[in-house]
Amino acid sequence: MLNKNKDHYLQLSKEELVAMIDIKELEIENIQVELKKAIEKRDEYYEYNKFHMQEITRLDKIIGQYKKNN
Repeated sequence: MLNKNKDHYLQLSKEELVAMIDIKELEIENIQVELKKAIEKRDEYYEYNKFHMQEITRLDKIIGQYKKNN
């Protein structure tokens, strides 16, 4: 039993349904490409942030040694 929101699909021809599926597949592919780009950017920013945290830690140690010696 179909939901009333989906009854309009019964009015479509096979060709229209196939065309609709093709359009949705293209949309999904585009979303997957954008998701892949977003994941790559996330990883890039993660590595960038990790580098800066390591540099801050290194500089904190140098400052601590400097304060200890003075």
